[in-house]
Amino acid sequence: MWKVGETIGEREGRMDVCIAAAGILKSHTDCLEYPAKQFQEVMDVNVNGVLFTAQAAGRQMARFGNGGSIILIASMSGSITNRDHAWVSYNTSKSAVVQMGRSMACELGPKRIRVNTLSPGHIYTTMTAAYLDTQPHLLDKWASLNPMGRIGRPDELRGVVAWLASDASTFCTGSEYVPLCLLTSLSLLCARRRLCRGWMFHASEQSA
Repeated sequence: MWKVGETIGEREGRMDVCIAAAGILKSHTDCLEYPAKQFQEVMDVNVNGVLFTAQAAGRQMARFGNGGSIILIASMSGSITNRDHAWVSYNTSKSAVVQMGRSMACELGPKRIRVNTLSPGHIYTTMTAAYLDTQPHLLDKWASLNPMGRIGRPDELRGVVAWLASDASTFCTGSEYVPLCLLTSLSLLCARRRLCRGWMFHASEQSA
């Protein structure tokens, strides 16, 4: 990934924005029986993939000295647990991404490089479709937990991503943004956001 970043930097003469969105989700596996190899596979993509992508972009931002915005895609699962879903590796990985964003934000702030995390709720993607298309009752369940009565679409995240990437959010770094109307059963507020507390494009998404 560093080489990819260098190639882009050489071609464009700058690096302004990075969206690091890497995620896989394995099938339900009991946390007491979870195999080490499978756990490592999830961490390699969901954590290492995000870190190495953010590194590649951040190195070029630091090189050119113009600052920049790095947006890490985490998940609501990094802060809460999806009841009735045995996803210990996925939840752990997304929690790591949230903390990664805070840590990188503190280190890179003096270089005017902002790092924030985006933690979506239930969104219909290629990854979630592997579950939802074969289990219609699960789609109904997820939708029923949302005050709007449906799950989200990827395009509904573009506003907050564009904002984080733009100069409209230049005083925001190290924050976690949770764009969802959430799950009253989890006792979370609708569209909860931790705004500007000082603490976020390579995409890889698949199911297994």
